Amino acid sequence: MATKKHFLENIPIGLYFLIIIGAMCYIQLYPLGLPIPVTEMTKATYRTVENLNEGDIILVDQGYGAGTIASHEPGFVVVFKHAMRKGLKLVILSTSVEGPLLLDSALAKIRPESRGYEYGRDWLHVGYVAGGEPAYAAIVQDFASTFTVDYEGTSLSGMPLAQELIAPTYEKIALVYVQSAGGDVCEGWIRQSAVRYDIPMIQQPLEMMVPTILPYFPVNCQGILNGGIGAAEYESFSGLPGEAVKLSDMLSMGGLVVLIFLILGNIGWFIRPKGGD
Repeated sequence: MATKKHFLENIPIGLYFLIIIGAMCYIQLYPLGLPIPVTEMTKATYRTVENLNEGDIILVDQGYGAGTIASHEPGFVVVFKHAMRKGLKLVILSTSVEGPLLLDSALAKIRPESRGYEYGRDWLHVGYVAGGEPAYAAIVQDFASTFTVDYEGTSLSGMPLAQELIAPTYEKIALVYVQSAGGDVCEGWIRQSAVRYDIPMIQQPLEMMVPTILPYFPVNCQGILNGGIGAAEYESFSGLPGEAVKLSDMLSMGGLVVLIFLILGNIGWFIRPKGGD
């Protein structure tokens, strides 16, 4: 005879997903501000940016697509804000075809002009870069010969920041910041800038790809942000809270709901009726 299952062992799957969605929506509206442990990788990333001098140039590969925007955009935003707080300059390109299309969303959260950052003088966007590792090599060797116009097609000849990057460009770049799902892009930048010219570097791969970059930390890659979690740690550590802190709360709440259901299921197993129907 089959043993009856207690209700707690057989909670409808629809109810489970409904509670998960409800918890996520609540956190989006009312973040809990749960404590975020900050790893040494994130602290090293922060210190690498913090130790730069006013006017130093960061070359940013905003190489993420729509599928990873929740993890990567907060990292881009908080590093950009930190750079502005330090008076640093940023040159943005993207090894992802989608990257330039997603930049407006990040800029709406940063609002560089409202903080006195002038396009062409303090920051610059040159758009999508094809060609893989040979392209990275060309960029760090001679930026001005690699790019003649920005993403909108405006000539770079009249932009002071572009003129600062004349060959040899690697002597003008203080830091390379790479955002990517991982793999060849991350390692390609390491080979062509960090290894070849000893340019300091920080990277933000997806969480699952962090192990592929760890062997380079901290010699060739001075800092690593562990996907969206790393971005949340950076926000917390830098005092610049944003979307990643909410993401961290949402992941914590999702895990808490799963744990509660596991406990309820086990309670149901122990108290279920013994015997047959």
